[in-house]
Amino acid sequence: MFEHFDEGLHGYRKSYKFLGQNTFQLLFDAPSNMGIHLILTGSMLKMLRSDYGTSDIGLLKFLSSISKEFHFSRVDVAKDDTSGSVSIKKIARYIKDGNLTTRFRGGHQIKKFKLVGEEEEDKLQYVPDGETWYLGSRSGTQFRFYDKKAQMNADDLLHWTRCELQLVDDAATNFVKNVIILDKPKFEKYCYSVFLTYVDFKKTTGAKHMKNRDSAKFWADFLDSTVEKVKLGSRKKKKSLDDVNPNVLWEKLLDGDADFYFESMSQKEKDKFDKWFYEQISSVLYLRALKHEEGVEEFYKKLIHWGEMRVDQKKVEAVGVQLLMS
Repeated sequence: MFEHFDEGLHGYRKSYKFLGQNTFQLLFDAPSNMGIHLILTGSMLKMLRSDYGTSDIGLLKFLSSISKEFHFSRVDVAKDDTSGSVSIKKIARYIKDGNLTTRFRGGHQIKKFKLVGEEEEDKLQYVPDGETWYLGSRSGTQFRFYDKKAQMNADDLLHWTRCELQLVDDAATNFVKNVIILDKPKFEKYCYSVFLTYVDFKKTTGAKHMKNRDSAKFWADFLDSTVEKVKLGSRKKKKSLDDVNPNVLWEKLLDGDADFYFESMSQKEKDKFDKWFYEQISSVLYLRALKHEEGVEEFYKKLIHWGEMRVDQKKVEAVGVQLLMS
């Protein structure tokens, strides 16, 4: 049932997969103090809930009981709207007009489409096929709004919008610690409070300062107007590349979204990072390479080559900033 693989992720060298699929992955055999890493996709969680007759809270309690020093690196929290009140068009308008308060300072948008034709010789027709708005970074805490109806080809529904919050590291772990002691009604309210903490769409008129305006009616109704914001994580001390696993950093450097992070920075931030990058990238990584850590020397060579050739330098800088500010 579980297949062994001599490959892993995130610095782990080996793994077990359920039926060889990525829906359940147990990662192990890594440098000291990294323990094990368990990855469960949404479809696997759904199967576990069904097969064992448990709830989201029960499942989180079980996962938390595996180790006293448990750490959740990522938790996704989602809520759907099928009434049409929360539409992608409305979300886009509020974001573009700045009628919101949020912890995020950037995002991006993806529009999908199909080219449809009955026969090969027919002229193809452009057909919109869903749209997604992202606030935050793909590798960090992020809010996603997307057309679930288009994704699932659910023609039987008039509307289906999904609002999904991706929590990572301390925020994810603290979320789990807080919800495993709640009953179902309080669990749902807490999830709404977390949503409101990260994104609060505001009325288009009212107080001069956006933070003093009431929540927009569609958002208040969607989340339950009685909930209040909560605190999930404390601010971390600033990192240097010496704090980052080289394999993880290399994965982030290859992240297709990295260009966005650089472009969202101010010129002052870009100049500041230029100075940091050329002072730190060589000295810190060279010292680590001298320790003969597995993979670091090759990683160092790649970065030096990348810097000398000026190949996509902005991408490297953007990811470095993302890591330092996370």
